[in-house]
Amino acid sequence: METLSWLTMRGPAVLLAALLAAGCSAEEKKAPPVPPGSREYRADVYAFAYPASWSPRDDKEASGAPALKVDGPELPSGLPDGQIEVGRRDRTATDLGDQLAQFRGLALLNGYRVTGVRTVRLDGAADARRVEATYTITGKGGAKIPMRLVGLYALTKRRTLLAFMVHSPAQGTAAAKVPGIIASFHLTGKR
Repeated sequence: METLSWLTMRGPAVLLAALLAAGCSAEEKKAPPVPPGSREYRADVYAFAYPASWSPRDDKEASGAPALKVDGPELPSGLPDGQIEVGRRDRTATDLGDQLAQFRGLALLNGYRVTGVRTVRLDGAADARRVEATYTITGKGGAKIPMRLVGLYALTKRRTLLAFMVHSPAQGTAAAKVPGIIASFHLTGKR
């Protein structure tokens, strides 16, 4: 969407007509550009950029709720060189404090070491937190692979809870791409 500043000088009627034609809300900001060599995944509530060589697929969370996964290319270890997981709960009664307690509990149970949890600003979110953890996973032949998790929990103003998690092996090309993937995540017009 182009910058709206010129429209505000034309009056509210022109602004409203332009917003309706563009199909966006007045509070939606211009999306970050998709970096070269990347594609954008866009849903009704969120969007993000991912490396063009990665493959999106529909999946399910352990609870059975629908989820999205985007897999990097397979490494000799049998693991993907990076993976994005997006979970979503609409009209949730859960707040981020409850979700973070669950994250910490599951991390402890699964041998993850939580290395960071902090509040972040995410346009359009009622609340958002960044989480970081390290863990080890077993690859082909029993090899132990050190992994890193960087993620965002976001609660929209309409009570949609989003979990955006990026997993990457410590040795692989995905680790260098994680900051850009995380930075590209944003909420869209229907929050």
